[in-house]
Order: sequence, then structure tokens, then C-alpha cells
Amino acid sequence: MKNKIYCEVCLLSFIHKGEVESGQVVVCTICGAELEINSVEPEITAARLTQDPETEIRNRSENFARLRGYTFNEDKELVIEGLLEKNEMFGDFYCPCRIENIPENVCPCLPTRMNEVRKWGHCY
Repeated sequence: MKNKIYCEVCLLSFIHKGEVESGQVVVCTICGAELEINSVEPEITAARLTQDPETEIRNRSENFARLRGYTFNEDKELVIEGLLEKNEMFGDFYCPCRIENIPENVCPCLPTRMNEVRKWGHCY
């Protein structure tokens, strides 16, 4: 069975194949965020899995890379540090390379989710 789940990180819905139950952790196939299923009736609701910030962004970036078949370059730790700084200052993991702290720039930012990496060989 296919289940439509809304991701509060990337603000999009994705299809999860298989059964889901309350308390189950699923990975958003669009952004790699880990979500905990809150309820399944009358519709599936999920929220960000509660984790410390460093674990959350490391898991999300690893999940996203795995889902897309990407590998990290030597700048990975600099990017993680920038994401953690933005989270501390602004309350979310906004792209450290982009000036505006808007929902579209939550990591992975919209251009990255839209295959900028495939086009340019790296994210912004």
C-alpha cells in the first residue's frame, strides 16, 4: 500500500511504500529528513524526529546523499558547521551558502532538491 506523508521540513508530500504505524520513523524521500508518524487515521501525520541538532543534520544530509546517489567532498564538515551555526542563530538548518533564511533554503535547499548537484557537479 502507498501512503502519502507530508514532510514539515521540505514542505512537500511524498509516497511511503508499505504499512505505517504510530511511532514509526520514516525518511522523507525528497529531503532525507527523519519523521516520526504521529497518527495514521483519518490521514497520516508526521513530525520531525526529535534529535539533537548535529545528529539531525548529519542524518538528513547522509539520507539525502544516499537517496540521490551523491557523495560528499572535502567540504562536508565546513557545510555541517555552517548549518549548525544557522540553526543556532535562526532556528533551522538554512543553507550556509545562501543569504536569505526562507523555507526554500532549508537544507537541502530547493535548488539542491531540484537536481542542481547533477547539473553542476556540486551544490551551491
